[in-house]
Amino acid sequence: MAQATRILFVSGEVKPFADVSDTAALVRTLPERLQESGDVETRIMMPRYGTISERKNRLHEVIRLSGTEIPMGEETETLKVKVASIPGIRLQVYFMDSKRYFKRKGVYADRKSKEPYEDNAERAIFFGRAVLETISKLRWGPDLIHLFGWMAAPIATLIRTEYAEAELFAKTKLVFTPDDTGVVADVTDELVARLQLPDDTARGALQDLAAGQADAVALPGTSTRNADDALTFDPTGETLVDDIKAIYEQVLGVPA
Repeated sequence: MAQATRILFVSGEVKPFADVSDTAALVRTLPERLQESGDVETRIMMPRYGTISERKNRLHEVIRLSGTEIPMGEETETLKVKVASIPGIRLQVYFMDSKRYFKRKGVYADRKSKEPYEDNAERAIFFGRAVLETISKLRWGPDLIHLFGWMAAPIATLIRTEYAEAELFAKTKLVFTPDDTGVVADVTDELVARLQLPDDTARGALQDLAAGQADAVALPGTSTRNADDALTFDPTGETLVDDIKAIYEQVLGVPA
């Protein structure tokens, strides 16, 4: 990649802020190592869960990015955007904050019952809209968005439907990496109607939908998942950056 390529990483978890699965460590490591190569400009976005201490992690609100009213059916939810640096490195994480969807003492499931939240699909759709609205306010058009897991998965649908006419995303490519959290979050007829999603919105499990809508599916070599035409990478070894760059270049159409 001769010129700096803009890569947006979107995930439901990033170490050390939220660490539920192997995805958290990957999204902590990958942007740093890519940015160190000198030809990639990265940004990271995740939810601000109630489990994340603002004082300990030194989160602060970005006033110019906050205040957006995110439509959620007949209601709206006010978005706050906060930012913090990953300890020890020069990478910032943008946190999408919502009392309604994220101010809970659990990440994907109730801390006491261990049962996944019933509104996980709705939470993910709010998060997806929040990310795209925040990027729009930043006027930072990503060349590629790498989506990790079910929480980030709705962006693959939203960018092709609600944001299809947005010039900022006209050339944006999508790579999706599923997680292994075991969380099942589905887009149903009831959800489409209640959140006033486009009628032609695909129904089904969020991760399956994203895998079908992204320009590529990238799987860690250790993954037990199967996906037709999936590209693989070594998530922990020395070839991580080379593997990921090769995937990005293939998706972006960069000559080998």
